[in-house]
Amino acid sequence: MILSDIQIRQALECGRIAIDPAPADDQFAPSAVDLHVGEEFKKWKQPAAGSASPIRLSAVCLPSFGHLMEDIPPESDGSIILTPGAFALAQTRERVVLPEDSRLAARVEGRSSYARLGLVVHMTAPTIHAGFAGTIVLEMMNFGPFPLKIDPGRTRICQLVFEELGAPPSCALRTVFQNQACVLGMGKPIAD
Repeated sequence: MILSDIQIRQALECGRIAIDPAPADDQFAPSAVDLHVGEEFKKWKQPAAGSASPIRLSAVCLPSFGHLMEDIPPESDGSIILTPGAFALAQTRERVVLPEDSRLAARVEGRSSYARLGLVVHMTAPTIHAGFAGTIVLEMMNFGPFPLKIDPGRTRICQLVFEELGAPPSCALRTVFQNQACVLGMGKPIAD
C-alpha cells in the first residue's frame, strides 16, 4: 500500500518516519513528499588516457573510491550547472529515518517536469529500506540538450513515495550507506 499525504503526515507525527528538516506544507503531493537537493555535488575525475583500469563490480567498495571524485564547483550565484551528458552525485538536504519497526520503506522518484528536460535524478536502486537513516544520494544525469541550473538547498529535486511492508523485516539493514553523510557514504556519520 502506498501512503497518501494524510498518512505520511500521520507517520511523521507519530515517529514512523522522520525527515529533518521537516517538510513544509508545499512539499506534500497526494502520495509523496518532495525533498531538496543538498549542497554537495561530486563528479568522477576524468582518468588520463589509457590509465583507467576496469573496476570489478563484484568487489566494489564505494567509500574507497573517494580519491577518484572531485567537487563540482558552484557558479557565482551558488548554483550548479549540469551540462548535457554530465553525471553528478548529490545528496538530499533532508535526512530521512525509517525505523525498522515502522514497517515502512520508500522509493526515490524523480520529478516529471525535470525528466521532460532530460534530467534523471535517481538512476537505479530507488528503494529506501526499512531501518535506513541518512541523507539520500542521487545519481543524476542530464540526458537533455540544455544545460540545467540546480540551486542547492532550494531545488525540490525528487519525491519520496512511502510504502507499507506486509510484515516486519526479518533481518536488519546491512549497508555501508547507513547514516551516510556524503555522496559515497564516507565522511563523518550523522548520529541518530
